[in-house]
Amino acid sequence: MQNTYRIGNAQTIGTYHTQSNYFSTRNDNFVLAVLADGTIDHINGRRCAVLAVEACMREFSVQVQKEDVFPLFDFLVRKIQKEIREYIYSGKVPSLSLSLLFLKDRELFYYTVGNNQVFLYDGRDYKPFRERSGQVSFGERMTAGMVSGGVCEALQEKEMVSYLKKKEHPFGKAQKIVLGVKKKNRKGAGNATVILVEDTL
Repeated sequence: MQNTYRIGNAQTIGTYHTQSNYFSTRNDNFVLAVLADGTIDHINGRRCAVLAVEACMREFSVQVQKEDVFPLFDFLVRKIQKEIREYIYSGKVPSLSLSLLFLKDRELFYYTVGNNQVFLYDGRDYKPFRERSGQVSFGERMTAGMVSGGVCEALQEKEMVSYLKKKEHPFGKAQKIVLGVKKKNRKGAGNATVILVEDTL
């Protein structure tokens, strides 16, 4: 099946000194998006986020079948927890927020823990996923997204919808969401990251 997905992202450091959000995306015969937030304004938060994202991107191969996605999510969480204990062993220990989106053949698989939020926007309704993991159909003109805690703290759902319904590339939408976060000018604002995946059919 032809890949019809477009991806956009944007990020701000907020009032922190260290960017502790890290993300990566892949778009070939499937889409994979990973967002990790080390949650603290400290070098170990950044290290933890980088470690988590790179572990996820390494493990997803071209041969991943849909029935293997949830077992792979579980494997990755155990692997990341082990590596955090192994490598983040001194100073402040971050509390990791981790989210993954996997899209293949018009099906969306998601996993999220911590302060990030994963959502689906179908052109009318904004639907945050409350469960840790799940699977839903991903149809025409839908947008799947992940945002870090800094976005959730700044913007209400109706504000998110006002950006998502704009008729432009998801990169432009993501930039406007982050600009909206910045305009709040909140004291002590954390890092804020947005990743959007859109079906173009």
